[in-house]
This record gives sequence, structure tokens and C-alpha cells, in this order.
Amino acid sequence: MSVMWIVFQILGVIGVVATHTFNRWAGMHSISFLTKWVINAGAQAFIAPLFILAYQLAPGFFQPWFLGTTLIAILGFLVSVIIFGETITILKIIGAVLGLIGAVLLVI
Repeated sequence: MSVMWIVFQILGVIGVVATHTFNRWAGMHSISFLTKWVINAGAQAFIAPLFILAYQLAPGFFQPWFLGTTLIAILGFLVSVIIFGETITILKIIGAVLGLIGAVLLVI
């Protein structure tokens, strides 16, 4: 069984997190709408084929979906704390846990 789908899924997730990190950063700075649009369109052109390949090569639907959900949640949390210096509150922790529980329940 090929595990290349895992590599494609991880690269796609990193692309999504990087794009949304840029969007958050750009929202806090004076970046033109056209520049934001071009960067987002370019990122999507790179990311979409990775996800297509990941889902095509995976043994089922839920493996890449759950891996992607988990990685985006973890990386998004780390980016918000490390790069943007957001504080960790009990409400954010509860929200993250409930989001992950919801993802697990959808797989069951």
C-alpha cells in the first residue's frame, strides 16, 4: 500500500495553514486586495492538486480527511500562539477539544 497519500495530505495541510497565516497577517497590515487575491489564487492552484492526489491514493475517505482535520487543528493552534501571540484561554481549549470530538464523531 502506498503511503504517498500521507505526504500529499501533509503538504496540502501545510499549504492551507500557510495561506491562512498569510491572510491573518495581511489583514493586520496594509496589503492591497489584488495582492491578497493573487497570492490566495496561486496557493490554491498548488494546494488543490495535492489534496486530489491524497484522496485518490488513500485507502478510503476518512483516513486523509481525519489526518487533515487533526493536522490543521494542531498547526492552526500553534500558529495562533507562536506567530500571532494569542493567549490560550479555557474557552479556546474547550472549543478546540469540542471541534476534535466532533471530527471523531463524524468518523464513527
